[in-house]
Amino acid sequence: MDAVHLLLKFTNETDNNEIIVNEENVDTITAHKYVLETKGKLVWGQGSKRKSSGVSKSNRDRFIKQINTGIDTYAFFTTVFNGKRDLYVGKMINIYDRREIPTGHRLINFVPAYYSHKVGTIDDMNSVYIEVNSFIKIEESYYENHLYIESTGKKISENGNFSSIFKVFADNELIKLLKIVNNPEDTFQYEVEQVKIPDDVSVEDRPIDKPEKTVSDSSNSYRRDRMKSKTAIVLAKYTCEIDESHEDFISRVTGKNYVEAHHLIPMEYQDDFNNSIDVEANIVSLCVGCHKKLHHATYSVIKPLIEKLYNDRIDRLIQCKINIAKDALLNYYK
Repeated sequence: MDAVHLLLKFTNETDNNEIIVNEENVDTITAHKYVLETKGKLVWGQGSKRKSSGVSKSNRDRFIKQINTGIDTYAFFTTVFNGKRDLYVGKMINIYDRREIPTGHRLINFVPAYYSHKVGTIDDMNSVYIEVNSFIKIEESYYENHLYIESTGKKISENGNFSSIFKVFADNELIKLLKIVNNPEDTFQYEVEQVKIPDDVSVEDRPIDKPEKTVSDSSNSYRRDRMKSKTAIVLAKYTCEIDESHEDFISRVTGKNYVEAHHLIPMEYQDDFNNSIDVEANIVSLCVGCHKKLHHATYSVIKPLIEKLYNDRIDRLIQCKINIAKDALLNYYK
């Protein structure tokens, strides 16, 4: 039997003065992504003016059974923003009724701050809570062509129902894509690909403060800025910086040669440096094969590649006050 998933329609608010991240007014999506990126998971509250449950107990039990038996179960989040549909997806790890999370519960730490104080109170306007351990943007075409309403079998795009919550099936092409949310590195590269940067972008190499850490039950790592990674790729003109003749395939997202972002000094060693190593000077553009080599090949294969990249980048790294000897960098790859 095909797994059933959840689709939630929402309004991406941009003029709500309560939606603040790092002292800046942001939109709904940014506030939720910030929680996922800094805390490792997210609890999404689906707003509703109705006092009833957004998802019935029988359906909540159905989702929980799928999750507990190891069936990948996803929540899709969709909105129309600036005249264009945006589609996000997260892997579900639990689902809760509107009153199942009381005030003071540990899960409130994973709810965006602008409404976390209302959870469990009489002011709580959410009809259901979805707990996810990933939250990524995917191409909007998947909404139009690859999601089907369980009750009718019709594509979600053909539905005239004004409800904001649907049980849906995903076709094989979408399920194949969704497998990437189980691999954080593939997820990161997919999100980097979707960042839009002008081809004439320029960068000033300078020192910046260390990035924030993602702190959760399962990880304690520094955040990588997708914008910086995409900028580094654009600066390299979508070529492999080990050998610009390396061309694997044309990306259907960018329409250009597919490459991936790699931190020359790996982010796991950020604590060894006083300034951020998540800067364009430390991010190289690589074809899939060369990227895999740096992660999985024997040291004898890796060594000359790292030496080339080091020689190409050391002047830029120094501009960012990232001082590292070649031997020290090589030791990170042994």
